[in-house]
Amino acid sequence: MSTVPANPTRITFRTSNNHEFEVDEAVVMELGTVKTFFDENPNASDGPIPLPNVSSKCLSTIIEYRKFHLALRARGDSLAVEDEAKAYDDELVKGHDNESLIELVLAVNFLNIKDMLDMLKQGIADRIENKRVEYVRKFFGIENDYTAEEEAEVRAQPHNTNGRLKGLIQTKVD
Repeated sequence: MSTVPANPTRITFRTSNNHEFEVDEAVVMELGTVKTFFDENPNASDGPIPLPNVSSKCLSTIIEYRKFHLALRARGDSLAVEDEAKAYDDELVKGHDNESLIELVLAVNFLNIKDMLDMLKQGIADRIENKRVEYVRKFFGIENDYTAEEEAEVRAQPHNTNGRLKGLIQTKVD
């Protein structure tokens, strides 16, 4: 059984808005980009590590997420642990508005935290599922580049995928 040192190594980060965070090495090594940086530069922890694509709000959320999931992992695999992780993840997504959720996805992607990125992407997918085009455009900040006539034409076209597939299947069978 491994023991945790009384004074674990702490790494300092400087966020895009110039806030500094001291983070335990165990948490730092959960951040793919930073882990790779240290693997390639073992003596690089002399000063704060700049994170130009990560705000202090996002880094705070990421650190708490990693700490929580590290603690769960230490408890082992069980259905209760999985349920607790799912509930935590759901609350994390619910606790962010659309804009801050996208900012968090960009930060997590920059830091290469695959499990958190997958969870956030699924949260976004769930949030935009069955929404109108206008909602999705607004969510992602996409400008409508169709003219009114083009949009009317597209809306007039049948988009029932199931019907088209059914027609294709019947054609092949006949």
